[in-house]
Amino acid sequence: MQNTMMKAGNTCLRSTCVNWMAIVLVLTVVSCARQAEQLQPKDEAAEKVKAKTELATCCWVGLTNEVGNTIEVYDPADASWTATTRKWSWKPSTALSYNATNEIPLWAAPTDIKVRNNTVFANTAQVITATSYRLATIARYTGTGTKGQKLWVMGFNDTTSLHAMEILPDGNCVVASAGKEWPQGWIRIYSSSQPSPNHGVNTQYYFASAHGVLWDNTHQVLWALGNQLRKYTYNTPGSGGTITNPKLRLDTTYQSLPSAWGHDLSADPNNPDQLLLSTNGGVYVFHISTGKFDSIPGAAFRTFVKSVSSQPDQNILIETQPSSGCPLSNNWCTSVVNFYNATTGAAAGSRTVSGAAIYKAKAFDPNYY
Repeated sequence: MQNTMMKAGNTCLRSTCVNWMAIVLVLTVVSCARQAEQLQPKDEAAEKVKAKTELATCCWVGLTNEVGNTIEVYDPADASWTATTRKWSWKPSTALSYNATNEIPLWAAPTDIKVRNNTVFANTAQVITATSYRLATIARYTGTGTKGQKLWVMGFNDTTSLHAMEILPDGNCVVASAGKEWPQGWIRIYSSSQPSPNHGVNTQYYFASAHGVLWDNTHQVLWALGNQLRKYTYNTPGSGGTITNPKLRLDTTYQSLPSAWGHDLSADPNNPDQLLLSTNGGVYVFHISTGKFDSIPGAAFRTFVKSVSSQPDQNILIETQPSSGCPLSNNWCTSVVNFYNATTGAAAGSRTVSGAAIYKAKAFDPNYY
């Protein structure tokens, strides 16, 4: 697969995260997940406090593993990432309401995972959005219903090559397709907030090699990354969009990336004026107010990084880069997740999932920034 089409491809409230400490070059992270015995609710009101607090467990990492085609979640506090220490594993199944004929067969080679605070869907407090090459889905993460249960799904043909997805606060979603051959690619917005049969209304916008989409709650815009960086407004008066027939409107195109072919796009939870992005040529900070790019410093600046994100309040970057240790014969996976000091770019440790073929590994942070 050509580099231009290579895949660029708990939950964390800022006030609850703790600092990372490097000891003798080994990353040791103190998890801020609360133990049940610390809560000890004694009445109904306390039970509600407990439920709210459990959403604030912090700073896990979600990854896409192409061995077994699973989404997996780990805690950096665990020195070893194994099936024993894994916090959660997921993929579509009939038990989770996915169709065995026309949905599950389309789930192969997962490319993106996000967790988001969203109460649009019944019995749901948080959702995950996940893509593989031919399937995009929203599933329940927390709430009173079944964890991992299908809330929305859409299948695609074999030329699509999905790379990323974002759910908007109102429950609609945006999917990014890199396409199978250059110059294919698009982003498409769906009425996923609506019950069937109206859940599939969509509008498509051509965007060559689209690899990333991100909702910016601070500026109320959607960012998209492909061979350019673009900013879209959503359902603004000029777009003609509504919640039942959502529309995007192109606001700004940043024609020149600092190096060619974008791969991943993330918020910087520690600075709302910044985005983090990776390309074939490096890892960068984009300054929203000035429209300028800066290279990430130090060892964190690497080529062909498939995912980059930041842990809230911890000054730690998370990256994945293809490596020879990947068990699959492709040029985009790894079994290692690397951590870096966000200020200096100095290496701050790593975690290995033995036998895994990881494409992306990102902060499992549900907050919009």
